Amino acid sequence: MAKLAGVSAMTVSNVLNAPHRVAPPTVQTVRAAIEELGYTPNHAARALSSGRSQVIGLPLYFEDEENPGLGGFLHGLLGGLVKSAALSGYGVHVATPVEGATEIALYEKLIAARQVDAIVVLETMPHDERIDFLSQRRFPFVAFGRTGPAQRQCWVDVDNETSMAGIAEHLKSTGRERAVYLATDSSLPWVHQRQAGFVREFPSTVVRSFGSLEAVAAYVEETATGAGAPDVFVADNDAFAVVAMRSLQRRGVAVGEDVAVTGFNDFPFASLLDTPLTTARIPLRDIATCLFDRALQEISGEPDAPGRLVTAPLVVRSSA
Repeated sequence: MAKLAGVSAMTVSNVLNAPHRVAPPTVQTVRAAIEELGYTPNHAARALSSGRSQVIGLPLYFEDEENPGLGGFLHGLLGGLVKSAALSGYGVHVATPVEGATEIALYEKLIAARQVDAIVVLETMPHDERIDFLSQRRFPFVAFGRTGPAQRQCWVDVDNETSMAGIAEHLKSTGRERAVYLATDSSLPWVHQRQAGFVREFPSTVVRSFGSLEAVAAYVEETATGAGAPDVFVADNDAFAVVAMRSLQRRGVAVGEDVAVTGFNDFPFASLLDTPLTTARIPLRDIATCLFDRALQEISGEPDAPGRLVTAPLVVRSSA
């Protein structure tokens, strides 16, 4: 394999076990050779010699069945994580807490049974007790979402501010002047990051917060027409954007022509609408690769390093 890739055996070993130590072009070359030769690492032998399970833990909840985009979001993240792990001879153990149990209780079980070498923590919050627990146990982890300033900075997150600022710049370039920002009524960090990014680039924006889709629909229908009506509705998520589009259409407003609408996430349905939605696409596969590579650094006991921000690129479609 090393001969086919034109590298040393040590480089092949690093690509398999610690790809973050190798230049990305070299990683791609070695992984191409692995696929061409059909090489499969001996998982059992490696685990026995290293004292590790060669498995990453991913606790997931499957309760929000009403969210039409959640399934695609989790599928994209999980698929990317599984692929990145497989290329390095790792597996991904998906687990969910039993009814009545906490996620920390699940962590305790996984750690005690030595089932995983590291845990991926999703949707972190400021002062997150899950991060405190794993830090106190000195157990390797990586977070999707930023950790607190006093905690280990082993995280990967969407650069919500920069990504939403990109939407604002696009709208200004198309001549939009009267923006209404449809914000989720929540304390989740990404809500405030996205709002801050948009308002910074579009200071005249009117911001409104909503706790339900019905409230969004009622507000948009009320403000859609008349003197001084908005010429763009900017939603901080695709679901709000779709509701805004439907409300405008009910009032006879041509979406994308009379009034623009944008979202954020690029859930699978965004491109399938009668008027396809302009939105920011969260690059889940890239995020998953970053999460796995950072997890390997934590497993190897490397010094703490800054977290990683990943920009969600703008996807321009007919709605704006």
